[in-house]
Order: sequence, then structure tokens, then C-alpha cells
Amino acid sequence: MTLTAITKTSAIIIVIIAIIAVAGGVLLLTQQPAQPPSTTTTTTTQISTTTTMTTTTTTTTTTTTTPVGSTITIGNVTIRVPEEFAKFVENVKTGKVRVTIYFGHALNPEERDSFIKVIGAFEQEYPGIDVVEKRYGGMGELQSAVIAAASLPPSQRESLVGQAPDVFNWAHDWIGWFADSGYLVRLEDYIGYDAVDDISQNTLPSAMSSVTYLGKTYGLPYAGEALALYVNTGLVPNPPTTFNVLQTLMEQFYKPSEGKYGIAGQIAGQYHTNPWVTAFGGFYYDDVRKELGYLKPETAEGLKFFVANILRYMDVSDLGNDYQRRLFGEGKTPFYISGPWDVKYAVETLGVNNFTVVPLPSINDRIPKPWSGFRTIYVSVMATAGGKERTYASILFALYIALDDKAILTLVNELGYIPVKPSVADYVRTNINTNPLYKIVLGFYEQLGKSVPMPKDANMQKVWGADTYLQAIWKAYSDAISSGKSPDDAVQAAIAQVDKALSDAYNDISAKIKK
Repeated sequence: MTLTAITKTSAIIIVIIAIIAVAGGVLLLTQQPAQPPSTTTTTTTQISTTTTMTTTTTTTTTTTTTPVGSTITIGNVTIRVPEEFAKFVENVKTGKVRVTIYFGHALNPEERDSFIKVIGAFEQEYPGIDVVEKRYGGMGELQSAVIAAASLPPSQRESLVGQAPDVFNWAHDWIGWFADSGYLVRLEDYIGYDAVDDISQNTLPSAMSSVTYLGKTYGLPYAGEALALYVNTGLVPNPPTTFNVLQTLMEQFYKPSEGKYGIAGQIAGQYHTNPWVTAFGGFYYDDVRKELGYLKPETAEGLKFFVANILRYMDVSDLGNDYQRRLFGEGKTPFYISGPWDVKYAVETLGVNNFTVVPLPSINDRIPKPWSGFRTIYVSVMATAGGKERTYASILFALYIALDDKAILTLVNELGYIPVKPSVADYVRTNINTNPLYKIVLGFYEQLGKSVPMPKDANMQKVWGADTYLQAIWKAYSDAISSGKSPDDAVQAAIAQVDKALSDAYNDISAKIKK
């Protein structure tokens, strides 16, 4: 693997191109990126990883989406692909063909170290491919680099090979915007529908759904994330399985005069309250129907439930992630609602054997369903510059990250990533006693099965703006507590703001939604 820095000259080129390419005013995403955990715990696996190419002869005249009966095998998954792609895989395995691709990322240092191991294993498996790492300082830099190059006409991209990513990773919620803008490669165009079907058979349905847009596949998921319930097992040995039990425990531990609270969790807006809204049949935005749910009575009911039964037991002096997780890490609350990005913190503060993660408990027959996000490996249209071999190499790299069990287990073992490949989840379940982190991983994996994929079309960039209006609800509660009112009075003050906040959100966002 090769590392390239973003030089001053390159940076100037990228900035100039970005200004030209996005002069129309592209709105950058404002949602905070997930910060997944890391851990030094490792586990030796016995999963074999081989990649082979076979070609079969067919005598039928039935038309299929794959021109010739060729297959490749990655890990334990055999994929039907066009003969040309299979031949390319064979050639890069032997080193007969040499090609360089550029992998862009904004990974934190812990994640980068693990990805370097995975990239090294990929290059050992396919010595004909050199993966050059391109590091960016954050979401905005990565996004701008992709857009700047991908926005150019195809004839102008070739001169930028090496200046922008061919393949990159981020959450799945970029897909709608990027696909509509023509920034991403459609996998079916190069490996066929049969290949995508084979991949789907070996991936969680919700994960594959997250990368499917208007009937095409624009990336491959390799890990998932969703809000779930962290439980300090030193304070609560038996995690609650129903909301009634959870509420009883929150009431028991809520002693604000002693600096102790019933539950903690970051509250920014729609992302953090979506589980309770969906439990009552509401929603904020449906990207299939292009419909806003702010005026639905079920949405208001779920939000009011959250105020009366979750916010009621929290320390609202600071609803930010760092403060809220410290309440959990310091033993000031037995429960914490967050995602996999806080596993490393919990391990470092409480110890991996002193907490667990379970799905959010049901409210009688109502199931809270958080938004699920899926870490995705994308192939940019930059990969089509410089010849088809670069496109094929970029797609093969994406396939390896998403399907090779040993690669995925490296990310699971070292970072606590939540697999979306059932065979890896089965391995974790079978070997749960070999790695204390595995019980945490399985808790999140179970929550993924009780989640709804985050909307991914371009309208979501406008939908996030509704968070501004929800702030009035939390502020009403916080102001009441600060003025000395009881939690019950504060709940009533906050609930009184719900309908107006949702109405204001609708009036603003509805005018910006494209049908």
C-alpha cells in the first residue's frame, strides 16, 4: 500500500476545480459523522480466504444478465460475473496485469491502522493492484474531493487520476445525492445483476437496501450502526427487556441531587428521537414516497413519549455526546443510548466485562426502531478514467472489503465494527466466549435487525434542517428545570412545544423537498 499526502499544489487544484464544479451551490452534509470504536483485543480466526476464477460452458439459449458463465470467489462467496471481469481478476492475482487505484478516506487513526492491514491483505491476494491511500481531514474534505473530480466531463477526468479518490468509504446516506449527480459507478453496469444478486444473498437485506437507489446498486456495505442501549452490568446485572422494567430502573436511579440519573444519551434532534417516533408509527421523512411525517399525529405522540419517559430521567444541562457518555462512563447512570462509536470509550472507562449492549426494549407491543446507518465502500466515476482496468480494480477492492470474512473480522476484532455479512455474525456468535467484545457486537447486530435504514435521497440534506426546530422542545424542559420546577412540570412545558416545533419544521422543510 502506498500513502500519498495532499500537497499544496494538489490542494489548490482540487479547490479550484471544486469551486468551478459546484458553483451552483452544493449543500454539504451537516450531520455528524459516526466515530466508531477501537480496541486492542484480537482474535485468531480459522476462516479461509481464497479467490478463484472458473469459467463454465452453457448450451442453453436462455438470455441472462451475465454474458458468459464465469465466476469469482471471494472468501466464501461465489459471484457470477462477466467473463472479462473474471479474466481481469485472474490476471491481477498472477500479477500479469498491473494497475493503481486511489482509496480516499477520513478515518480516525485507530480505524486507519486496521484498514491498512486489510489493504495489505488485499494487495497480497491481488499483487497486480496497488492501492494508494489518500487521507482527508474530515467529511467535508473527502466529499469536496470526490465532487470536484466527479463533476467534470469524462474527457477531463483522466488528467486528475491520482488527485482524487477512485474508491472511498462513508455512510450510505450520500447515495441519493451522489447518484442523482452522476458521481458514482452503478455496479450492475460492470459486474451484472447476477453478481449483485449473489452479493445480496450474503448480506443483511437492510444493508443491501441502503445501497440500492432507483433499482441500481451504488456501493457495498461492510458494517452497520444503530442506536442501542448500553447497560452498566455492575449497576444492573440483568438488562431490561421491556420498557416497563427500564422505566422502573430509571426511576430508581434518578437522583439528580446526588448527581445520578436514570439514563443518558446525546440528543441533537431527529436521529436520536427516531426510535420513539417509529415505535408509535410515526416518521420524519419517507424517501420512497418523498413524504414528510412532521404533521402525523403518530410522530407527535412518539416525540411526547420520549419527553415524558426518556428526557424526564436525563441530565439536560448538556445534551452533547461527550458529556452524556461521561455520565455513563463515570457510573452516574446505569443506561446510555448510543451507537458503536462509543464502544471504545465504554471499554476504556468501565472495562469490557462491566457493560453490555442490548436492543432498545419494546413498549408493550411497540418496537422502537432507530435509523440504521451502513458504512459503505463507494466507487467514484473517477475510477472510469484511465481505462477499464482501473474501474475493475476499484470494484474488486470494494467486493473484497464487503465480502472477505477475514477482512471484516479484522474490523470487528480491532474496532468493534458491526458486521452485515451473516457468516461473520455467525462466527462471532459461535466464538462469543473467545472475545469479550463479541457480546457487544452481537447486541448491536440484533438492534440492526430492529431498525430502519436512514433515508438516503438528496432531500435528506434539507430534512436535517428540522433539528433546529426540535431544539425548542429540549430548551423548554431545560429552562423549567433550571428555574427550579419539578421534572413533571418540566415535562409538561416541553410537551407543550412539540406540536408547534413539528409544524414549524414542516412549514420550512416542505417547501424544499423535491418530489
